[in-house]
Amino acid sequence: MTSNDLPDTRVTSASSPPPSPAQALATQLAAAFAEQIRRAIGVEIEPLVERDGEVALAYVDHYLGMLHEEDREPIVSLVAANAGAWFGELIRREIGATWIGDGKDPRKLRLLLEPNFVHLSPVDFAYAAILVGEPEVDPRLPTGSALDTAYHLRKAERGEANEIEAETEADSLSDHAWVMQRLAEVPPLPENEFYSLTGRYETLLLILELLAARHSSLGLEPTRYHLNDYVAALTGT
Repeated sequence: MTSNDLPDTRVTSASSPPPSPAQALATQLAAAFAEQIRRAIGVEIEPLVERDGEVALAYVDHYLGMLHEEDREPIVSLVAANAGAWFGELIRREIGATWIGDGKDPRKLRLLLEPNFVHLSPVDFAYAAILVGEPEVDPRLPTGSALDTAYHLRKAERGEANEIEAETEADSLSDHAWVMQRLAEVPPLPENEFYSLTGRYETLLLILELLAARHSSLGLEPTRYHLNDYVAALTGT
């Protein structure tokens, strides 16, 4: 046996750690969606994302719109899982985020953003895009918990967080309450645009811009949020 026959057992410091179960599931589902949309409407979505994410989202919304009248729950669930993971991967790559979940159930996939404290459920966003909202009774709705189609921000008041000395009542509001007030001032979108993934993405970008502006006005330094930050905030530890 020569040295060329021996297996290479070297481990380099540059080796990347394996993805988390949640990340592995999201990657798998997103790849399945790219193939799904290629077969359905003949669009290679991943190269398109590299050139123009807004155009890619428009094609995705067009495809999901084709399923508005789809009455087979398994088809709706499959597409929602794949499309939601693809949408979350777009956010992760373009904005920065971390997936959490059990690595088995697509609806338990949750995305924790890094530039600001915002977390969301992309798969449920995709369900809402297909169903155009969340009707109270719809046989295509997944079993289990209700759809979570909200953007979740910090709900602790600024005074409670002891991050600043609030000078005004508005300053003391939680990020969640303050952003909801600002969004209420924006002209409402038509329902189909509001629930589209394009509309969701644009709203998320607006939320991040609002938070960045608010924190700057309060004298807070930019922060990158990680899993431990979310755990501490959500559990009160």
